[in-house]
Amino acid sequence: MNKLTFPALVAVMIAFVVTGCNSQRFQRMENGLEYKIVKGKGGDSLKAGNIAMLVITQYYNDSLLSQPIDSVPQLVPVDSNQVPGQYIRIFLKSKVGDSVVTRMSTDTIVKYGRPLPPFAKEGGYFITAFRIVKVFTDPQEAQKVGQDLRERAMRVDSLVMEKQKGIDDKTIVDYLQKNNIKAEKTPEGTYVEIINQGNGPKADTGMAVSVLYKGKFFSGEVFDQSYDTLNNPTTPFTFIPGQQGVISGWDDGLVYFNEGGEGRLFIPSARGYGVMGNQRIPPNTPLIFEVKVTKVISKAAYEKQLADQRKEAEATLKATQEKAKSEEKK
Repeated sequence: MNKLTFPALVAVMIAFVVTGCNSQRFQRMENGLEYKIVKGKGGDSLKAGNIAMLVITQYYNDSLLSQPIDSVPQLVPVDSNQVPGQYIRIFLKSKVGDSVVTRMSTDTIVKYGRPLPPFAKEGGYFITAFRIVKVFTDPQEAQKVGQDLRERAMRVDSLVMEKQKGIDDKTIVDYLQKNNIKAEKTPEGTYVEIINQGNGPKADTGMAVSVLYKGKFFSGEVFDQSYDTLNNPTTPFTFIPGQQGVISGWDDGLVYFNEGGEGRLFIPSARGYGVMGNQRIPPNTPLIFEVKVTKVISKAAYEKQLADQRKEAEATLKATQEKAKSEEKK
């Protein structure tokens, strides 16, 4: 997992809270969530229906998971309809100026059947620190402050993304040069290596494009693919470029191919999974996709194909149900 440098003052303060420079122990709730409240200067208490302004920072053990945008406070309603009940119970014990620290062990997460990101190991902890900055009782005042915070977050996000673009582009260019790969850069920043152009219809915007793929990190590790363990192709992934059904880098790059085409896409993180990442992709991670365009058809033909498949599935289900009823009567 990428570790990002948090603004120095905030990092030191949150580290102080998380490492527990006080001797207070965590209390355990019925679902395995543990928490402690590090008291501040004794401000207003949080009450049900209030809106709390929080700075939220996340860790895995002692590794920072939060992004620079997380340094911007968030407005969180103290409302069990919008926030899990166990957190509401904790916040109602807190005051402005306090820091609430929660943690959940990887063992507990697995016990409840939730997936773990690749970097998480047995016996580890996911830790979240909530610093309570302010509490609002007037929704209109909170709404006005919320707009200011959103604009501030957008500015921070824009600066981070702009800096990351340069980092990712250098990563990609260095890789291409080192491996003597010729690739064309799209206007959006994705690099496309065409190994075989293909001679069928063009995989253009508005067409339905079926693709076999392998998604890799620049280390060479495969994180996703449409091939089985014996490297045999499975069902191709079908999407329509330009309709936001895939990461932006696919929209950028696959339109350079025709049906039958093969190549690679070198995708900067801003055109992939961005500053958030997902369960398999760390934040700010550029990606490589090996792609083979197996079929290109019109959107109308694809929609008809889907409709036919639905009708076939419904007919099969109906036949199965009628057979079951017939056997019950015997």
